[in-house]
Amino acid sequence: MYDVIVSGAGPSGSYLSYLLSRNGYKVLQLEEHREVGKPVECTGLVSERVFKYVNSRSMVNEVHGANVFFPNGKSIHISKGEKTIVMYRDDFDKDVSAMAIGAGADTRINARVLDAKVNDSYGEVKYRENGEIKYARANIIVGADGANSRIRLSLNYERPKKIISTYQVDSSFHLDDQDDVNVFIGSENSKGFFGWAVPSGEITRIGVGVDHVTAIKYFRNINVKFNRSQILGINAGPIPINYLSKTYGNRSLLLGDAAGIVKPLSGGGIYTGIISAKNAYTAIDQSFNRNNFSEDALKAYQKLWKREIGRELFIDAKIQQYFSKISTNDTLLNKIYDTINREDIIRRINSLGDIDYPAKVVFSILMRKPQLIKYFLFGG
Repeated sequence: MYDVIVSGAGPSGSYLSYLLSRNGYKVLQLEEHREVGKPVECTGLVSERVFKYVNSRSMVNEVHGANVFFPNGKSIHISKGEKTIVMYRDDFDKDVSAMAIGAGADTRINARVLDAKVNDSYGEVKYRENGEIKYARANIIVGADGANSRIRLSLNYERPKKIISTYQVDSSFHLDDQDDVNVFIGSENSKGFFGWAVPSGEITRIGVGVDHVTAIKYFRNINVKFNRSQILGINAGPIPINYLSKTYGNRSLLLGDAAGIVKPLSGGGIYTGIISAKNAYTAIDQSFNRNNFSEDALKAYQKLWKREIGRELFIDAKIQQYFSKISTNDTLLNKIYDTINREDIIRRINSLGDIDYPAKVVFSILMRKPQLIKYFLFGG
């Protein structure tokens, strides 16, 4: 019998497995795919904070700014002193997994979780490894298995309230400007979210996120800006951008995307997933010290991660909700451009901008340009 079974070998699952194994816990980690890090369903943009937790050489580029393109064809340039890392996401996942394995985690690939259940005595997972049906038991089961979490479904957690669909390609187009991400908003580029082009060395990652529509049409509108360049690879996936009201249960926890612990404004989930894993370790360790794995004991997990990033995610979700309502109103978006395209506002954005904690810059702009509140709340 294991101490903890972790479903998923993405950053959150592997980082938790690493922390647990490093501290003497017996961990079984199950990864459904044949290779850790594949398929890639991520743009690979992270802050330097991430590398304080993970020792990885997956960086392919670093950027210091963004060009935000509005429906009128004009753009606002944002820049900041600290760098944002563009990385090979599959390599990053492998590096975190290697940390877990090196610490002693029993990591299995091609091991797909089929079902999970818990009772007062243990948790049990049914999984298929290399075609063979197997069972394993542990004191605690952790779902770190993404937006379509099998653990979440099996243990009857609620579903995420909002899912963004994404479509992204690795393109042969080479951006001369390797220092800035390009962001595209407006009715031609997305519905409910935005499009992007990320300079990644010799390739460019071009993609779009959408809400309740098909992404491919919007992707084509963005890709044409890059001369319909040769597509080298395609990846797509769902992003839950509202955290669950309850991320813990009897002998179970949910991490990262499985719990909707994702940055609502960007869809980024690596930093938030690692933060959820760090706090999950603390809660699990406390439960073992008390020999209590009940729902009441594990609710400490939610208190911990909410204390660290809950307020930010809640505010960002509200902002995203308002933006989603006006995301196809080109006239209104152009009014917003006219309102914020001022030297003092851009300077403010540059000084406060933080991809992990964007709420502070939004509040700062709203205080200086209160008419934006009317745009967001009432559509003009």
